[in-house]
Amino acid sequence: MLEQNVKDYLTTALNHEINLTQKLYELLVNEQACYEKQELASLEGLLKDKASTLDQIEKSATQRLNIFGIKPLMKNHSQLFEQQIGQEDGLKIIWNNLKELMFKCKTQNEINGRIITLSQKSLERTINIFKQSLRPNNLTTYTAKGKAQQTPINISAAKA
Repeated sequence: MLEQNVKDYLTTALNHEINLTQKLYELLVNEQACYEKQELASLEGLLKDKASTLDQIEKSATQRLNIFGIKPLMKNHSQLFEQQIGQEDGLKIIWNNLKELMFKCKTQNEINGRIITLSQKSLERTINIFKQSLRPNNLTTYTAKGKAQQTPINISAAKA
């Protein structure tokens, strides 16, 4: 059983991390909106806020884990923390809320990553189309397997 001052500290720390993680989730949702609307001017500020919030979460988690001598770089640091809080129902509830919120952030971050990937592929296709339009007498066609190949175009103005 944990001492009351340790419980109080952990409760405060976990609630602080929940607040930061909620802020992170909101930033990730706003980031998605920026990608979808292509509001690149707003994106720079969001990315700075996101990095700052992630740093704050990391610092808070490190301090919380240090109480039990757990290093955040350990693969199983979450399980070790859960073992340390043991049967403290109040702490377990707060901890589970934090884990659920972290999972939401992870999912939203993956969505943002897919949007970035699709945008990059779309941009690459557009650039390739533009490059091809600058090449006279060449046309890109595709084989049955989808591989691009250059096909010369021979257009004559007149035939004798």
